[in-house]
Parts: sequence; structure tokens; C-alpha cells
Amino acid sequence: MRTLTYLAFLLFLSSVNAQVVDQSINGVQTGFLGIWLNNESRIAPNWAFRSEIGLEATLLTGLTDGEVEYPVFVPIVSFEPRWYYNSPKRQGNTKNTFHNSSNYLTVAIRWYPEFWAISPHTIDEIDGAVFIVPTWGIRRNISFRWNYEVGIGMGVDVYELLFSEVNTTDVNFNLHVRIGYKFGKL
Repeated sequence: MRTLTYLAFLLFLSSVNAQVVDQSINGVQTGFLGIWLNNESRIAPNWAFRSEIGLEATLLTGLTDGEVEYPVFVPIVSFEPRWYYNSPKRQGNTKNTFHNSSNYLTVAIRWYPEFWAISPHTIDEIDGAVFIVPTWGIRRNISFRWNYEVGIGMGVDVYELLFSEVNTTDVNFNLHVRIGYKFGKL
């Protein structure tokens, strides 16, 4: 209980600092085998809500063409609150924080619908999935419009965990390295 109280106190302290998260950011990001459109909207001084839609590749381990695994591009819809926890420290050290350039923690809800998957082979075994993925990451600016983002996290398929009769759980290991472009006025 004491740990929970300390955590709540830290979250409160982080939200009373000066505004460091932009009001709204629209952008596009690309990374290794994927492209995503996103929006981040401020919900508190250090908190933003990110919504994202994209197309990313996964390797299907059970489907092979001879001995070679192949990527399957599947759509993704993601919603996540982001806590930019070190923005006040970066501002205090006169470091760049525009366009939410900071370290963050998030718990993403990622939905992979079972329709509209793109693959060079027949893909009957793809099921839709809903993952909850806690993630730590950083975002830094290259220029006013360009940025990069690196994140790492791991989550589980909630739908399969709650409703499947089989005692297996899909795990989503989220390692992303992306470069992005911000739309909007200067």
C-alpha cells in the first residue's frame, strides 16, 4: 500500500508542473516494415493521449514457405495515454522539449483486426487480437518537423487471455524505432 501511495504522489507532482506537452500534434511515422498516422492531444500538463492507425509487419512462425518465414502486413489501431515524465527536468536543463520531445511511459491498447491483412501467401491462420502493452520510450527532435522515437515493451493478448478455452497466451514484444514528420503550422 505504501508503494501505491508513493506512486500516486509522484504522478500528482508530475502533473502540477508547468505545461510541457503540446496541445495537439498530428504526424506520420515510419519504421522497420511499417507506417503509422498518429495524433497526440494534451490531457494534463505532462500527459498526452495518442491515437494511431497504421500498417505493420509481423512474422508468422507457423506458416512457412519451405524453410523461410515471411512477413504479413496487418493493420493496427492503437490508443495510449503517455506520461512524459522527464519533461520538467529537460526544461530545467534548457534541453529541447517542443513537440513532446521527452522520455515517456505508456500502457498501449493495440488492436490488430483480422481483416485486410496483406501477404504473398494464403493467410487463413490470422486472428484478430487486442494487446495491452506497457512501454517505455523516448522521442527526440531532429528538426522542427522531423523526430525519431524508440520504445520497448511487452504485453499480452487480452481477448485470448479472457475468452480462450486453451491455456496459451499470445505475447506481443514491442520494440520500435521510428522516424516521423509532424504536420501543422509552424
